Amino acid sequence: MFIDKFIRYCLSRRWIFVSLFLLAAAFGYYSWTQLTIDAYPDIADVTTMVVTQYPGHAAETVEEQITIPLERELNGMPGLMVMRSKSTFGLSMITLVFEDGMDDYFVRQLTRERFSEVELPEGADPELEPLTSPTGEIYRYTLQSDIYSQRELREMQEWIVIPTLREVFGVAEVANFGGETTQFQCEVDPEMLQKYDLSLEDVIEAVDINNASAGGGRVVRGDLGYVVTGIGLVRSLEDLGNIVVTSIEGTPIFLRDLGELKLGAMERNGMLGMDDQEDLVSGIVVMLRGEDPSTTLAGIHGKVEELNTRILPDGVRVESYYDRTELIDQTISQVSMTLLQGIGLVVLILLLFLGSVKSALIVALVIPFAMLVSFAVMYLTNIPANLLSLGALSFGILVDAAIVIVEALQARREKNPTERFSEERVADSTVRVARPIFFSVLIIIAAHLPLFAFERIEAKFFTPMAYTVAYALGGALLFSLAVIPGLML
Repeated sequence: MFIDKFIRYCLSRRWIFVSLFLLAAAFGYYSWTQLTIDAYPDIADVTTMVVTQYPGHAAETVEEQITIPLERELNGMPGLMVMRSKSTFGLSMITLVFEDGMDDYFVRQLTRERFSEVELPEGADPELEPLTSPTGEIYRYTLQSDIYSQRELREMQEWIVIPTLREVFGVAEVANFGGETTQFQCEVDPEMLQKYDLSLEDVIEAVDINNASAGGGRVVRGDLGYVVTGIGLVRSLEDLGNIVVTSIEGTPIFLRDLGELKLGAMERNGMLGMDDQEDLVSGIVVMLRGEDPSTTLAGIHGKVEELNTRILPDGVRVESYYDRTELIDQTISQVSMTLLQGIGLVVLILLLFLGSVKSALIVALVIPFAMLVSFAVMYLTNIPANLLSLGALSFGILVDAAIVIVEALQARREKNPTERFSEERVADSTVRVARPIFFSVLIIIAAHLPLFAFERIEAKFFTPMAYTVAYALGGALLFSLAVIPGLML
């Protein structure tokens, strides 16, 4: 009864409903421009990792003194499902997996509060890994230069490139790979140590003591106050050479008097190569979990352009070798091509079987409108667009309801060609097939209900697809019942 009244009401005010559906289509297009678009869904659990470095200690020591105390404290956290740990030479890693639906930032805050209460050996400071996911790597690049050394490129990476890319909203971390870490070195001459009666420990102690800054308070002179500080941080080879190691009869002995000062590099544990280049400096940009990769990548591209044109010195360029943008563009292109091919194929089949250009075009209007309605509801319910969520749409199912209504109206016209096609007759013909159409669409939607029973990874894979299909079928049904009869009239 309600369906009958709804159809007659829409038919009597058909231009109003056509206008409303045009506004809905405009909002659907706006929603498409705002949707989070990625190539595939993020299926990761709510996870955080506690990483603790304990340099120079064996795996057994790390397990006993770092991993086990942390595990005991982290056990029993609210929502904790799985806890895994791994202890290697100088490194402890504890992975915590929580129930779906828990807030990432709440979980991280709770974890930080727990491990801050653990008493660990000196030099062992637990940290949380960046808030990202296994699909968070969205951009990789190398620093290319024929002028600067790998050590100089590594310095530019640490002090210029990484801070600039971290300014982009949505970037969780920029990890560095390759290059040499600059080190101030003093090659001490043993004969000079013997000459001044010094040991290597004396030299190390002098460097440690003098490589620091200290506050000295304030000195008041009349109406003026002077802030006194002791600046002792070593920032150059000259600063290192000016460190006083000892004095003989009031004459200071500087570090530069004991050996040769030079810039060097820390001992390397590995190197990065690509293609025919054996030693490179590279970076990996990791996206913050839950952010829109398209927006984040647009910001990264802007910063890379700024680095190459204004910030980095001549002869140095940031060149990408992996960019998620290409995959996202291919996803959008594939979905768009499928949409156009589906509309074209449906229109062709409708022309062959309905024998009317106008009827075929009216039925074909259901496809773009159902898609736009789906985009609008996906935007309102925060469902991202990807190949899985959009690839499940079947254009043949979307136009079923419209085909039945148009065919019913055409059959009545062909049966009574002299009969005037009035609003009442259109309503009667539509009402006659409306209920079977309505319940058939509900049955198709109900067939997807088992997908909503999935949990964790399966749910993140298939639930967005089920929602998208339901939204599109609902939009197609609404358009078929409310607008198609008016357009046929």
